[in-house]
Amino acid sequence: MASTKLIVLKSKEIIYTAIFLALIIILIVILTIMFKPKAENGKPGETAEPTTEATEVSYIPGTYNSTISLGESTISVMVTVDEESITDVSFENLNESVTTMYPLLETSMEDINTQLQYVSSIDDITYSNDTQYTTTVICNAIKNALADAEVK
Repeated sequence: MASTKLIVLKSKEIIYTAIFLALIIILIVILTIMFKPKAENGKPGETAEPTTEATEVSYIPGTYNSTISLGESTISVMVTVDEESITDVSFENLNESVTTMYPLLETSMEDINTQLQYVSSIDDITYSNDTQYTTTVICNAIKNALADAEVK
């Protein structure tokens, strides 16, 4: 004779398992939507073709300036450009009292000048956590000066 086996399931276990499976399915759907590549024209289901064109910006060669207000002091940021890139960035009117109050200004400027040799845009400048705000202020001043230098 065949022995009959009975399986006893509590209704709580079935409900918990169904909820857990539903959460896993929802998580999978959300992850697929988030990481699915989108087309440039925004049509779903189409993957975007990578573009190899770099946005080239042309400048009018020369030296342009922008100002930074630090407390009661004003510092000029001088940006020198040639036709294709930024060649130098420096401070003008930087006195000893400002460098004492803001010691990261000079080191941030040296770091920016070093990185400008290797990056194609001011937006590609990286910074450490120590100089985050100082570098951001200087980069914004550089962008303001470059707005005058761009060929329109």
